Amino acid sequence: MNKTSKRQYTRLEWDVWYELAKEYYEENHNLRIPAKYRTNNNLLLGRWIERQRAAYHDKGVYRIDSRRIYLLNQIEMEWTLGIRTQWEIWYQYCVEYYDQYKNIDIPKGYMVRHLPLGEWISYQRKRYKQNKLKPEEAEKLERLGINWEMRKRREWDEWYEQASSYYETYGNLEVPFNYITESGYKLGIWINVQREKYRGTRKNNLEECEVSKLNQIGMLWGIRSTRHLEKNTMMEKSS
Repeated sequence: MNKTSKRQYTRLEWDVWYELAKEYYEENHNLRIPAKYRTNNNLLLGRWIERQRAAYHDKGVYRIDSRRIYLLNQIEMEWTLGIRTQWEIWYQYCVEYYDQYKNIDIPKGYMVRHLPLGEWISYQRKRYKQNKLKPEEAEKLERLGINWEMRKRREWDEWYEQASSYYETYGNLEVPFNYITESGYKLGIWINVQREKYRGTRKNNLEECEVSKLNQIGMLWGIRSTRHLEKNTMMEKSS
């Protein structure tokens, strides 16, 4: 941020911030805004909301008058929101994810309302392994079926996103065996592994939801890998 934009940021009038808070409320029906939340214009609305709470409780250097308290009450300001409730906000986002996908195996890069929910769930696993996660927090996440031993390798859904992008570009999933995406995913090998899992020639089979997702982007299960076909072709030529 340059000096000019920083100066504009710090001099935003209270009513301008309020309109941003009101927009958030109209979209999300609450003002439980995480501290690091930024608007589309990269303004730290979450931090502004925290300052209003601090002023209400006579903490810090900021002050808030009766008019401003009245206006914030009109959009259901929660004046006593604490650290524990902040955790609850993230948890509610996990509940929403679970309601849609029936799991919380959230890809690390997954974002919700500009917030890195995938990073947050990964951090909860780390806290759990370090015995720093409160028992009641662990219990709540376990109700949603959290997998504490999630491997560090790229998760299935992340690979699926790459496959989906390939399908949108080429209109099929006939991915060459040696194909690597621009971001370094060896997608051709991964697609071949999914076919092997589907046929039962791998230790772990595909789950029904994974089969369904791949079917939606035109997966052809009977295709053998390019490498296998090339090997057969070379054998035929040499015979």
